[in-house]
Amino acid sequence: MIFYLIVLLIVVATVFWLGQWVLANPGITTITWGVWSLEMKTATLAVLILLACITFYIFVAFLRHGFGMRRTFSRFRAARLGSKASRALTQGLIQLTEGHWDKAEKLLVDHAPYSDTPLLNYLAAARAAHMREAYERRDELLKQAIESDSKANVAVGVSQAEMQFGSEQFEQAHATLVRLRELSPKHPYVLKLLAKVLYRQESWEALLGLLPDLVKQSLLKNDEMSKVQGATLQAMFQHYAKEGHTDKLQAMWKKLPTPIRENHDAILLYAKALHTAGDDLACNGLISNILNKRWDDGLADLFGRIQHHSLGNTIQQAEKWQLSQADNNPALLLLLARLYNQQKLWGMAKSYYESSLNQTPNAEGYLELAELLETMKEPENAQRCYRLGLRYCIRHDGEKLSLTPTQRPQLNPQAPPALTPYNGL
Repeated sequence: MIFYLIVLLIVVATVFWLGQWVLANPGITTITWGVWSLEMKTATLAVLILLACITFYIFVAFLRHGFGMRRTFSRFRAARLGSKASRALTQGLIQLTEGHWDKAEKLLVDHAPYSDTPLLNYLAAARAAHMREAYERRDELLKQAIESDSKANVAVGVSQAEMQFGSEQFEQAHATLVRLRELSPKHPYVLKLLAKVLYRQESWEALLGLLPDLVKQSLLKNDEMSKVQGATLQAMFQHYAKEGHTDKLQAMWKKLPTPIRENHDAILLYAKALHTAGDDLACNGLISNILNKRWDDGLADLFGRIQHHSLGNTIQQAEKWQLSQADNNPALLLLLARLYNQQKLWGMAKSYYESSLNQTPNAEGYLELAELLETMKEPENAQRCYRLGLRYCIRHDGEKLSLTPTQRPQLNPQAPPALTPYNGL
């Protein structure tokens, strides 16, 4: 402020000095223009020049002010429209949430050109069009969203794929997600959506190739993605098992990431596939190795169903597992019952079946015991097992199994003792 005051004082002093100098030295100035000639005092000419400069300055200032007013008006109008667009965005989102999709789309689209965030307007409008099943209109609005912000390709693409998946347009969603993976290969939500799409398309082989990336992104921990993993493994295992390709089955298992090969459900599916493919030897080795480290009821159940090349050694191994269990595990008792049944040690099998079923009822266990009792010529006990098994299948409520003791034929005490034949001593 002081600087401008000093400059003003210098200018005034200079003008005053020039004025005094001109007045102190009067003279005549002649201006000639063709045949015209004009004479005036030099002081008068100086005043006229000064007035001309002042007038020119005022004219230029007026022009600048006029253009400035125009710009100011434009800024004011833009600010007003921006404020209106901001209110329209809020109102449009409210309408969208309330389910008034037509009103929401109109509000959002009409004010998108004046909005500070047109991308949000077009995305929300596309969502409104999607909700009223106007899919072509939705895709058009998403295209405008990309045009409004070229850096939002992934964000818009994710929204598009999500809506396509929601409307069961799986082919379109698949194409969109493949393009997004090219733009952002490590995007976790893109990977998760792609897995869901492949699951719905039952593209098991493609989904199998996606499992390593799902493991790296830690996307298999929630229940939904675990279901996807289980369905993929089951479908691929069954495919190879039905064709008897145990070599392909084992090769596929080795290629799976370690967290999957250590998963309980995956191990059980693989073991069942080996059994279905007819490779009980490999199935036996797999289950034995795991049960030696940790107990698993599901694997124990399968272990009792497969064929064993050396039942004696297998029973000895199962008895060692029994010693390592704190309590009599019903799954282990059922396993021993099945092994003894395979070895035709029916008395032992019957005892283990009875102990297991009294702890944990099992429909298949009731049936197996009933069939064993028929083989042992105990029809009444067999009928009792059939009845208990049927009631359990219907009511899912177990009852205590109490078998009638087997009546063995007794020797007649009045009869003479049998003679021992001479053996040639």
